[in-house]
Amino acid sequence: MIDVKYKNIYNRFIEHYKNVHVNPWHEISERELEQLYDSLTNSMDINDEYSFKYFIDYIIKRLSGTEDAHTKYDSVSLMPMNFRVFDDEILVNYPNDLKNGRLISINGIDIDTIVSELEEVITYGTVGKRKYELEKALFNRHILFGLPSLRNSDELTFGIKKVDGEETTRMFYKSKNHSNEELFDYNKYRYGENASYRFIDNCLIYNHSSVQIGFKDKIELAIANLKKEDLSSIDTIIIDIRGNTGGNSSLNKILMDFIEEYRDKKLLCLTDYRVFSGGRYALRDLINLGAITIGEEISTPINCYGNSNWIEIDEHYFSASECYFHPFLGWSASSKEEFQREATEELLSPFIYKPDILIEERKEDYMQGIDTILDYAIEYSKTKIQRK
Repeated sequence: MIDVKYKNIYNRFIEHYKNVHVNPWHEISERELEQLYDSLTNSMDINDEYSFKYFIDYIIKRLSGTEDAHTKYDSVSLMPMNFRVFDDEILVNYPNDLKNGRLISINGIDIDTIVSELEEVITYGTVGKRKYELEKALFNRHILFGLPSLRNSDELTFGIKKVDGEETTRMFYKSKNHSNEELFDYNKYRYGENASYRFIDNCLIYNHSSVQIGFKDKIELAIANLKKEDLSSIDTIIIDIRGNTGGNSSLNKILMDFIEEYRDKKLLCLTDYRVFSGGRYALRDLINLGAITIGEEISTPINCYGNSNWIEIDEHYFSASECYFHPFLGWSASSKEEFQREATEELLSPFIYKPDILIEERKEDYMQGIDTILDYAIEYSKTKIQRK
């Protein structure tokens, strides 16, 4: 059963989705959506924020497939903990007293079972996006308390095996929202030291980890300061776009205009599993400037649905993709008519970008605080790099 409140919210979201999405039935038909709705509402009670989160995410995953990670329901309640995923292991990243410990269970349920249930509600189009969505889901109470194994619980008990082999637990309650004082710095977790730079050996390293509009002034200031620097002894510029999940892609131009003035320098671009949305436009621009890309596969197919159209429904926030983009081929569609008229097999065939030099962060390096990808790039910069 679904409560009337949540049924109304769902109906309004679906109407919004049908109206604005450039190709709403690209993955399932409207009839299949109706059948999915009936199946879910007949098999589970949707009567609180947690069960509704599970219900709507379950549906969005099947609406979106692997091509649309911009259609979403934004519902977050953070816990003071976060994780890193390495293959089949989940390590604690925060808090520091548990750092590098291995997450083995939640409420006594093996973590593999929890991950299997999360797979039903996280949307992704690449291996990297799956990893990032899992990491985020594991500290979001709204997601975890909606999972079938945890739905009837009043608390979450994380079972952790510490580096020294000792097993310990951390408990979080459904009834408690955590204060800012308890939580980690979420912006730093997401963006690191965005719009900052440093010099190592022969390299200028610039952190371009976000183009959210709130960083506009900081990006402009960083580039203005860079223009005052003496770069005569620098032969390599390394642009670190790791963690760049997008925002306003026009802010990439400030950086690209600066790089254009130093075409005599070797150019490297660092990528990782979080680069998404507007971040891939930075990737494209850097490639066009001759960058050699080093790092991990990114968090999105190059061509996909996007340009989130947000709506608030009774204090619940949803987005639907109103465009389709293939930035590497310079094509986009911003209406249903344009999409139907111009979309071709070449434009729609999934394009998963692989960096020129695939280097994945090693678990052992992470545990020791070593930056696998940056260290490789710095050493690589000392060899002769042929520009593209």
